[in-house]
Amino acid sequence: MARPTVLVVDPETHRRQELSQGLASFGYEVVAAGDEAEGRKFALGLGPQVVVADAKLGGFGDATILGEFAAESKPLLILLVETEAAAEEVPEEAYAVPTQGLTTKALLRKLRTVLVGKEVGLKADERLESLLGDESALAFFDLLPLLQRSVVTGRVLFAGGEVALEGGEVIAARLGPARGVKAFARLGRVGHGTYRVLLGLPGAEREIREDLLTLMATAIEDQHTFNELVGQFPGLEARVQVVMGPGFFATQFTTAQQQILGASQDSPSLRELLDRVPLLDGQVLAELVRLKELGFVAFAEPELKVRVVTDSTADLPPEVAAQHHIQVVPVTVFLGEEIHKDGVDITPRDFYRRLASDKDIHPRTNPPTPGEFLTFYRQLVEKSDLVSVHVSEKMSQTIVHARQAVAENRDKLESLAANRGVLQLEIVDSRSVSVALGLLALFAARMALRGLRPAEIRERLEDMRERVHMIFVVDTLEYLARGGRIGKARALLGQMLGIKPILTVADGEVAPLDKVRGGRAAHPRVIQLFKERVDATQPAVVAIAHAQAPVWADRLKNLIQENFQVTEFLECEAGPGVGANVGPGAVAAAMFQPREDEAALIAPLPRG
Repeated sequence: MARPTVLVVDPETHRRQELSQGLASFGYEVVAAGDEAEGRKFALGLGPQVVVADAKLGGFGDATILGEFAAESKPLLILLVETEAAAEEVPEEAYAVPTQGLTTKALLRKLRTVLVGKEVGLKADERLESLLGDESALAFFDLLPLLQRSVVTGRVLFAGGEVALEGGEVIAARLGPARGVKAFARLGRVGHGTYRVLLGLPGAEREIREDLLTLMATAIEDQHTFNELVGQFPGLEARVQVVMGPGFFATQFTTAQQQILGASQDSPSLRELLDRVPLLDGQVLAELVRLKELGFVAFAEPELKVRVVTDSTADLPPEVAAQHHIQVVPVTVFLGEEIHKDGVDITPRDFYRRLASDKDIHPRTNPPTPGEFLTFYRQLVEKSDLVSVHVSEKMSQTIVHARQAVAENRDKLESLAANRGVLQLEIVDSRSVSVALGLLALFAARMALRGLRPAEIRERLEDMRERVHMIFVVDTLEYLARGGRIGKARALLGQMLGIKPILTVADGEVAPLDKVRGGRAAHPRVIQLFKERVDATQPAVVAIAHAQAPVWADRLKNLIQENFQVTEFLECEAGPGVGANVGPGAVAAAMFQPREDEAALIAPLPRG
């Protein structure tokens, strides 16, 4: 893979020489210049893909030189500044590297990170210590061949897992308790949203021997098997029970079946069993299907007295919703003539790629219909009472349709629940959206699993909702203008001036809080606004969602963790239901500080 040409423009002779030699040792073609005039001549004459320059040099430090290039040939600009404070003044179209206290080796490591990002299509974090990516923009299986071509040694980190690389080859993988090829295949199957690439030591011994092509083919095949078979089971939380019926002891079980039966003696959940057995997940399901057909295993759904229902604008990660038995009702997403169900037949990756590839598409959404709510309620009320918590009524008719489904069909629902007693079904307006709604749904599920009844959960949610503070920043005003949140003229002017509006949800409606010029100024202001609303010295639960903006989300996350006492952090992707209204580049954060009597009720549940 051809490495980008790098122009180093630096009047400090010793540093210029060390940087040029160091970058050349990584395989980059390097051109060096000692002053602004020479740097400008080389930049415009040679057309390098990357320019590293001292920020004190005019034309480079203010990034005006970028205006002299055509859009398709504009180089990546990396500016060397002295301090962190000076980095804040660097134009947003350039990277800033504070050099105070940095050795040449450390500086080269940061430059190498940015350069690899240029090669593979990822952006560096604010400290230039890692590359940040998002599944919706660059999928896991698309990323790995790029890292292989760049001969990267290091780690790719996901929520709860990682892949170790040596010379571009995968040598180890981990996801939860799974290791090796099993973990790799699982990473290829589950949605993992944002990921981080760290260059350096792989941090693991080799445990995977397969080459990348074989490894990916194995993972894709297992993904197909898993997706084909998982619908034959009542859910990953169902208990697996060994049935020692007639013929059990006379049967010659395969080695795989023996492993599964041995790991099932204490009736684990299907999720736990998949973790225990070293076979690939699809292989485990295939063997379970055979054992079920033989009558030697059965599955018992967990008995849940109360279930929580929400809608897909909650932006809950699918694995979080599944682990807490939260039923997510999808909103309808329109892309031109296409009709999709959020999270069912369109993922964030599909959605944002469509927006990027077709600028004429104007996405819009419709709430779930009363009939769709009724379908979900009918499926659930036979075994559980319900708490149904949804996006603000002032933003959507979702909750109106939920109430209508119950009001028009209460007799049917009560009849289905009659074997359990009197139906309890509470519908709650979150007066918010996205991760603020997601937090309330999560809290409701945890309270339900701890034994609270629907009426008490509703009362607590209605108290909590006023103390879930959400602030968000959008990258473009276009989508808010389409939705009628702001005027089109104001949106156009804001885009021209580089204005980033800071918004909140107040009394169930989107409301402006402030506006700043440029994205770098937005997040420090968000921190100030949160401090006006919560006590920074007290424990807080925080959730962040982003619409294909992993770098901005990471920056905001770091600032929140530096300024608040965060006890739990939930990272989410803004799905199509929300993304259609805020557009790519938006980042939202929700913060909640529980009272003493609430903390234990909403705390994470112990595993198992």
